[in-house]
Amino acid sequence: MNGEETILSLTALDPAQSCLLMGNHGIGKSEIVKEAAKRLGIPCVDIRLSQCDVGDLKGMPFLVGGRTYFAPPDWFPLREEDAADLQKQLGLKDKVSLGLHGDKGFLFLDEINRANREVQQAAFEIVLDRRLNMRSLPEGWRVVAAVNDNDDLYSVIDFDPAFLDRFFVVKFRPEEDEWFSWAKSHKIHDAVYMFLRKFNKYLYPTNEAIKQATTGKNKVHGPRSWAHLSRSILSMQESFKNGILAFDILERTQKSMDFLYKVAQGHVGHMAATEFKNFIETDYQALDANVILNKWDDDVEKRLQAVVDANRIPELANYNTMLIEYVKDKVKKALNQKQAQNLVYFCKLVPNEVCADFWKKFNQDCRDVSQAWYKESCVSKTVKDRILGVLANPDTLKKK
Repeated sequence: MNGEETILSLTALDPAQSCLLMGNHGIGKSEIVKEAAKRLGIPCVDIRLSQCDVGDLKGMPFLVGGRTYFAPPDWFPLREEDAADLQKQLGLKDKVSLGLHGDKGFLFLDEINRANREVQQAAFEIVLDRRLNMRSLPEGWRVVAAVNDNDDLYSVIDFDPAFLDRFFVVKFRPEEDEWFSWAKSHKIHDAVYMFLRKFNKYLYPTNEAIKQATTGKNKVHGPRSWAHLSRSILSMQESFKNGILAFDILERTQKSMDFLYKVAQGHVGHMAATEFKNFIETDYQALDANVILNKWDDDVEKRLQAVVDANRIPELANYNTMLIEYVKDKVKKALNQKQAQNLVYFCKLVPNEVCADFWKKFNQDCRDVSQAWYKESCVSKTVKDRILGVLANPDTLKKK
């Protein structure tokens, strides 16, 4: 399932159904569970089982009248009847807390197949029977677990079929566009965003890269590591503004580029860091939506012509995406005269199929702006003929 399908499953299934997300590390399993809880307006209690001992789950034992009772951890939600029974059995004056998080939520047991066997056994009661020490979860709580799902690549403990049978299993495979949408909303640095738009092969690691990383000698790239690199760049640029760092990490000097490579390598490994450094040195801010729409000149045209001549269609399609995103974010009703003219230059220069793809998305996602642009006097018959050669006249398209 992709990200949106996974969220729909986590929010729509009966809370009594435990769910298990399977996928490579660093692809957003934890984030997607938290996003599902956020949409429902309920808490998500994140327990990293690989970092737990048995006592962290079972709670503190008490001996009362020759019997052992367990006081549950503060994160474990209790039903009122169980809290009252526990108060009575332990002979407490004060009421036992129902927990920190209310009567609805997600109990997220992360890295369950990286926990030791004893911790797994303690967690099984929660997973299989929705209870801990014979105290049941309130009905509004869902148990969600997550695992790295390739035993050949990760050091994990296998599950038996009876255990997996208790779960609704999600093979979590987020789509690239979902990550890019997330990246925009979470303020991922433009340098990282634009690099991955151009070199999307570096967004998710290959199995071979993960296998090499399991030796402990190589760092591997992935969505999480790119987000970490973004935060580092933002932090270091803020340090530069505040006089803590003597240079901007993205300025094109030998010193800053050498430092950028070392920082990137620490997050995404040698190969991705080398490509990222080369991108910053040669391409970053050379061609993006802002440059195409607002700073078009002979140099911009020359750079774009080189991309066209090299038939780098995926890169040209990426410019289409960036232009649409820019218009959606920055333009309310219509492009200004300069932007309208520069967009004409772009459409005249790129191949027919790229122009057609741009118009289709432009007209679908930014209908009012696209219609206003189409009627501008600067939009020549040549451009309109290119559009109409592959699509119906936009004036005849019905609004959604």
